[in-house]
Amino acid sequence: MNLSQLNIGILHSLVGKNDGVSIVIDQSVEAMVKSLNIPLGNIFFLAAHTSPRFNAETDEVFWHKNDINRKIVKYFSIDPPQHLETLIEKFAAYAEQRIERFIQTNHIDILIAHNTSHPYNFITAVGLGRYLEKRRGSGMAWPKVLVWWHDSYFERPAFSDPNELMQRYLKYLPGTEIDGIVFINREQQALAERYYQTFTLPKNNFFAHYTAVIPNTCDITWNWRGQDWNGAAPVVPPVDPYNHDFFRDIGLERLLRAKNHMVKNTILLLQHTRVVPRKKIETAIDLAFRLAAKSVPSRPVALIVSGPSGDEQTNYKNFLKRYYLQQCARQPQGVPEVFLCFAENRVLAYRDVIVDRKFYSFGEVPAIIAAHGGLGVFFSEIEGFGNNLLEMIGSGLPVVVNRYPVYREEIAPLGFQLPGIDHGRLTDQLVDDAWELLNEMPRRNAHIYHNMAVLDEKLNHRVMAEKLRTLFENLFFRV
Repeated sequence: MNLSQLNIGILHSLVGKNDGVSIVIDQSVEAMVKSLNIPLGNIFFLAAHTSPRFNAETDEVFWHKNDINRKIVKYFSIDPPQHLETLIEKFAAYAEQRIERFIQTNHIDILIAHNTSHPYNFITAVGLGRYLEKRRGSGMAWPKVLVWWHDSYFERPAFSDPNELMQRYLKYLPGTEIDGIVFINREQQALAERYYQTFTLPKNNFFAHYTAVIPNTCDITWNWRGQDWNGAAPVVPPVDPYNHDFFRDIGLERLLRAKNHMVKNTILLLQHTRVVPRKKIETAIDLAFRLAAKSVPSRPVALIVSGPSGDEQTNYKNFLKRYYLQQCARQPQGVPEVFLCFAENRVLAYRDVIVDRKFYSFGEVPAIIAAHGGLGVFFSEIEGFGNNLLEMIGSGLPVVVNRYPVYREEIAPLGFQLPGIDHGRLTDQLVDDAWELLNEMPRRNAHIYHNMAVLDEKLNHRVMAEKLRTLFENLFFRV
């Protein structure tokens, strides 16, 4: 079989949105189309919600925050109500039928299921597992099913103690009848090997031939090599006229104007993530206040948070607002103000205009901040890899980080040089490094160029495409 003739199905809760998994899905589609010559028309999507695109079907049963999945997460580790098992069976049976219809209608050769190792996609995982049990039990090896393992229940402390009911379904997260797995870091592969000691794998030499570690990747889309990196001027990516009103539309101009400030005189920090606790955005707030104290008596500091809030069923955004106000109250007189701006109400996965309101794409925000001489902050304590970190680097934005485990073990060794802290503890050295990246153009340009060169060489989409090519060939041709 020619790989370019394959019909590819992609299954997830969200497709074409601004969450990390959606971003990887779009990266994989780009890699398959450009490097594996799989026509875009051969790729089909099944999700709860998608951006406008061809070959997409939607069903609420796959929504990771629908009522049944919320109940499963709530009762994952505590005694469940008696009716929960009945609900799980009901919705899993429907998900199984929906997946089967999608595969048959679109003649799917390989289904790529994203994040079915995570409890938030519990019903999807059980439905897919039941479909495969029936299919393989009838002697059918088609379609092939490849699981993209972004996260799992045993990578999160909140899911470390599943109750008896949940334990009966764990063989479906991500499943024993699957044909292959993509991991996003090496530690996940080691975890999976331990996981499958409890269950029976479908093939011999499974981890040797039918799995691959494919890190998050990022292509650089602007002519960065053609810039004057040795000049005195900062090198910034181009920003088109659509973004002219970005700071007005997200409300930053209004916040600044109330204190007689302007954007052009403000130090900009970008938190380019969702608003969830493991991102440790309070550390970014601390840095903003430390930089404001360092800039006396000149420039205020604004921290812009580009991603959405409300995920992972927490009230983290309100905590951050309270934390910010507490820090404001402690700020000595005479120190420039610090502003906190959440941009989620004007940032979507793609540009759009709805009833005269302009919306900006999540992926373009780092370039807007870079063009204004800003700084990226990435103080996460846990990440599967670092999609949003790579986006900021590829957009020409200097970044300071917390050295979370995957960063230390798999990103830094590639040659990236990013000022950082350990265990989330802000240091004077990190504040000084951030200040220099904001104010010393030769160091800023050298920092940006070095990290973009590493990104372009070692984590571009060609890396993803070649690993997928080998995995696809093994799935279909290896005996």
